Amino acid sequence: MNDTEIRVVGMSRSGNHAIIGWILAQARGRTCFLNCAEPGTNPFVSARPPSDGEPAHRASYPEFDADREAAGELSAKDYLVHSYEDVFLRSLDDRRGARRDDALLGASRRRIDVLVLRDPFNLFASRLAARIGHVSLRTAGRIWCQHAREYLGLRRHLGRERVMVSYNDWASSREYRARLAQRLGLAFDDAASEAVPAAGGGSSFDGTALTGRAHEMRVFDRWRLYADDAFYLSVFTAPLVELAESAFGWAPSLGALAEAA
Repeated sequence: MNDTEIRVVGMSRSGNHAIIGWILAQARGRTCFLNCAEPGTNPFVSARPPSDGEPAHRASYPEFDADREAAGELSAKDYLVHSYEDVFLRSLDDRRGARRDDALLGASRRRIDVLVLRDPFNLFASRLAARIGHVSLRTAGRIWCQHAREYLGLRRHLGRERVMVSYNDWASSREYRARLAQRLGLAFDDAASEAVPAAGGGSSFDGTALTGRAHEMRVFDRWRLYADDAFYLSVFTAPLVELAESAFGWAPSLGALAEAA
């Protein structure tokens, strides 16, 4: 039996690992994290290591055994967190057959879907810097648009209790983080907000050099480095820019992007 199960959905380089690390650092009791699982599978089986040498499963209690959990011998957890990256939300929609099977994860007193959304101008700059290529830029743009519509309440694919998280607000506002911690039932102390997770090599631009000083990273200026890159600019269709303006209240015009370099 899990007390709280949190399913985190976001795009690679959206800040989801930083937010997950922050959640786990404030979660009391027995915690377990399953990284980057595949929709429609057993997350204990399909979870992937965030980077070379790191485990795909991370638990805070010594008796945790990933093989036994995958076989259905589930241990009690206070917080079970499992994440999904770069996926269309239909693959996680319970109404479309993507059931959350208690036999795989255990029954949970509370189930929360957390969707992390980062503004697309800095997100796609970070993805290009990190050479994220497992999905095409065009497909990544479509995924972002679907996530943005969910974030804005224009579509509904995720579960009954949903928490929409703006990475931009999370990275810039302690008050925002305090409200989010309260919604997730966390014991807010916020220390982990300055950590830079090692997943995927850390920041696309700074690696892990600024861990402990994450506020020094220029996470809102990444777009300027690609402002004259035609491939980068090609993702910004009119619908995507309109969604960005609605979600974040800001979007440079494509002309301004091209002139900013």
